Amino acid sequence: MNIQRASQNSLLGSLHFFFPKECVHCGRLLDYRNREYLCPACEKLITQVCQPLCDRCGRPLSGEIEYSFDCPACRENPPRFRRARSAFLLIGPGKSLVLKYKYSSNPYLSAPAINRIFKTGGEEYWWSDYDLIIPVPLHPRKARERGFNQSGVLAHGLSRRTGIKLSRKGLVRTRYTGTQTRLSRKDRRKNVKGAFRVSEGADLNGKSVLLVDDVYTTGATVNECANVLMEAGVVRVDVLTLARAG
Repeated sequence: MNIQRASQNSLLGSLHFFFPKECVHCGRLLDYRNREYLCPACEKLITQVCQPLCDRCGRPLSGEIEYSFDCPACRENPPRFRRARSAFLLIGPGKSLVLKYKYSSNPYLSAPAINRIFKTGGEEYWWSDYDLIIPVPLHPRKARERGFNQSGVLAHGLSRRTGIKLSRKGLVRTRYTGTQTRLSRKDRRKNVKGAFRVSEGADLNGKSVLLVDDVYTTGATVNECANVLMEAGVVRVDVLTLARAG
């Protein structure tokens, strides 16, 4: 075993010589054994999403709150999902990690991304509560543009780690919606309205679903997905994302 491990380390060291690892945020060269692709200094700057939070959407709240509390937005317009939680905020090194993973065709960042979302899910939810994991689907055109469906990869990784069945095609995106980066909360809701449907033949009635996406911004996308799932007979939808904006 020690000989095998030594051989693996030797191989990794050789690969690192020709293809050195760099921190995705600051560009600093990393030890070849680093699997998070962040240097120790940038790792410390990752802003974890932690209590106090809105009990529904997971929005970080200021001050000290010792009881369950829904933020004003959720009280005014309650989402169709039960709860949403995210691993870290989309700022600093966390933002660099997500952008490199999402837009730069760097699938090697899947492993650290799955590690982080799995850790958060284990802290916030009970895996035994769910019958299915469903990723937020990409339109085929957008999947071609990015080279892969990052939410699908996260969902697949969670399914393997937790043993929860993956329904890769439980939801289908029916039309191309374009980027929502510069849209307001209201326009985001309009942009995704009617953009999803349940796959023909999908058995979702009475199921409890963990919906997985890469980034939670206003919640418009995951809320529309949750609405479609609930209309199809799903009894509960919780949301888990890698990062949260704002």
